[in-house]
Amino acid sequence: MSVLSVQNIQETFVGAVAKSRTATQVIDPNASGYITDGEIVVVNSSGTIVDSATAGTYNATPYIQIVERNGDVLTWSSKIYTDKVLRYKGRLGAQGTEQIYSIGYDGVTATKALDITAGLDYQLTVIENQDDMMWSEQKKKNVTSVPNNLVTSQQDLAKAIAKNVMKKYTTDGLSVTAAMLNSGTTTAITGTWTSAKVVHGSPYVTFNATGTVTNVSSGTILRIGTTTGGASGVGTGVPVYTVASVQTVNTVVIVTLDMPYAGPTDSAMVSANMQVLNTVGASWGVRFTGKSLPFRRDFFKFKRVSFTLQMSGFGATLLTKTQEMNYGYGDGRLVIEEESFTKGFQGALNRMTVPLPLANESFTASPTTGLSYASVATYGDAFTISTPGGATNLYDAITIEFYSKDSQTVVASPDMMQLIKIYSPDTAGQNTAAGTGIRPALNAFMGQASVGSFTALTSSEFN
Repeated sequence: MSVLSVQNIQETFVGAVAKSRTATQVIDPNASGYITDGEIVVVNSSGTIVDSATAGTYNATPYIQIVERNGDVLTWSSKIYTDKVLRYKGRLGAQGTEQIYSIGYDGVTATKALDITAGLDYQLTVIENQDDMMWSEQKKKNVTSVPNNLVTSQQDLAKAIAKNVMKKYTTDGLSVTAAMLNSGTTTAITGTWTSAKVVHGSPYVTFNATGTVTNVSSGTILRIGTTTGGASGVGTGVPVYTVASVQTVNTVVIVTLDMPYAGPTDSAMVSANMQVLNTVGASWGVRFTGKSLPFRRDFFKFKRVSFTLQMSGFGATLLTKTQEMNYGYGDGRLVIEEESFTKGFQGALNRMTVPLPLANESFTASPTTGLSYASVATYGDAFTISTPGGATNLYDAITIEFYSKDSQTVVASPDMMQLIKIYSPDTAGQNTAAGTGIRPALNAFMGQASVGSFTALTSSEFN
């Protein structure tokens, strides 16, 4: 007797990026209109691509299947019968966010400041809480202890905290950056320079060749970065750094900061995004931001940094929770993991990790130009990778839950539950193409009374 070896089935379809609807048939690869690589279509029981006008006719379409072309191979889903559907849902892709907390001045509210009047020693602990820090509760902790007798100003305290955290970030693998904030106003850096290079994790600012800088010297405070969404111009929410030294090497002006730069790399930062703090504000603070972690399919799990701040001796200093960590939905890295799980219950994964995954499957969050600021709700030194498969590739999803015609064999012949997930890149043309688009065709089929009259998915659920 032949039996099935699994109780439930999940099938995952991932459409190609920026794929428009062109397919008119899935039968003959040598004829015109054959489904293209990465395209997803809905077909009826005769193997014909259905559209919004034909998918809702029960006599012609007692069941449908999802079909995707992968190279020269067509992947066919299980048959979805009209009387077996349980749920039909959709969800738009949504950008995730990195965690951003501030103590003291948060870049917005001038009345917030670091309280240095308590007369106690200051101790701040950064505790990482993301998945790999939860094993046996052995969390990574970074403690900054600042004796009270070394602090005569808010700036002293802010600098001590930010420098220690950035030292641990660059040398010990801490997954949180820190940068100082100040409520003061800025003026332009004078001279003949037109752009400068800043590198994440480096204290050096290199101005363009032969450009001169006339109002920057040791002790000058620079505000370096961009305002919300990457727009040009430094605002009070952009971090500040103290200049340690200025030197000219072969006609190139190099400014050394007294701590590593915590923002994203920019090989040609314009003058509007780097200015001198000409009036030091009364309020100082420190911003802490979770960094983008490396990801590699079946090797490094997709994670976002989560952390807790514990303060002792800071008096009335306020903790501002600007933004919490959020995975979002439909992030390309999450979709890759979903696909890998479906392909073989975690894929062809060697538990000894030998051989290593292919290099082209690695999406490491390298702070380079072109980084996306879309996940930063406020001015930020947070950054996310913007490479294929990274955070800027968002997928919308349709899920269909149904019972198949098969039965489970582990217990006495109950119906077998199945789940189909269809991921297609946000705004891809094949999603909403009139007639044969994924959403219109499925809406017509799922809207039949014989199926259950499921509510049609709208553009707010699936583009």
